[in-house]
Formats: sequence, structure tokens, C-alpha cells
Amino acid sequence: MNDSLTSSGRYQLLPHCATHAKDLIIIVACDGASSVGQIGNEVARRLTKQFPNVVRMCCLSAVGAGSKTHIELFKNSKAVISINGCQLMCASNVLRQKGINITYEVTVAKEGISKLPSLDFSDEEVEKIAEKIISEFLSKYIEITE
Repeated sequence: MNDSLTSSGRYQLLPHCATHAKDLIIIVACDGASSVGQIGNEVARRLTKQFPNVVRMCCLSAVGAGSKTHIELFKNSKAVISINGCQLMCASNVLRQKGINITYEVTVAKEGISKLPSLDFSDEEVEKIAEKIISEFLSKYIEITE
């Protein structure tokens, strides 16, 4: 996958998740209309951009809609991370309903971050969840260098 990360103008292109699933840790996140949903989404985006040849955010909506291609790529991936916004755990529940095993999951609202009826969040909240995932899970798969 050395050549899979390229640039197209101002965009960072990522490894194609269906082609490279077996080499990738697939990450999905809540994108709910609350602060914790937006935090989950931003964490998934940042981890994908920080570790682009290892972690790949993929489409939870396609899984929920029953896309056989997406369900198979999740099942064939190296690992699956699910980031839930609140205690409803929608991201994890969608995956489980489609028979996808979750390797690691976290719920933002259970990490001392209040769920607010807002689309706003702080960088500190995003960093808190990202660091938790890196230290508890990703560090076992990849060498983390600061």
C-alpha cells in the first residue's frame, strides 16, 4: 500500500477501503446531531488522516443500508473500531445487526463528556477520545511516534 496515499490537488487521497480492507483498521463513528456525535465523527476523521495507511474511516450508512460490499469489507478488515456518541450506541448496534464483529469500541458520553443539543465541540474533547483510542488500541497495532 505504499503508493496508495497520494495527493490530488488539495485533497489527501486515502487507500480504497474495499481494495485494502485486509490491511486496514476500519473505523466508524456516530455522526449524530449532538455534540458527542460530532466528536465521534471528528475523531474518526483525525485518526484516518493521522494514520492514513493503517486506519480508514468507512461508511456506516452503507452498512446500515445493507450494502453487501461494505459489510464484506468490514468483515475482511484487520480490525473494526466503533465510536458511539451516546449510550444508544447506534454505530455499534448497526455493525452487530449486520453480523460485523467489533474489535474495539468507545462511547464518547461515557468518557466524562456531556451530550449537548449542539453541533459544536472542543478540540480538547476530540483529543481526549482520540488519545484513548490510540493508547488503548491503536498502539498495539502500530508504532506511535510523536
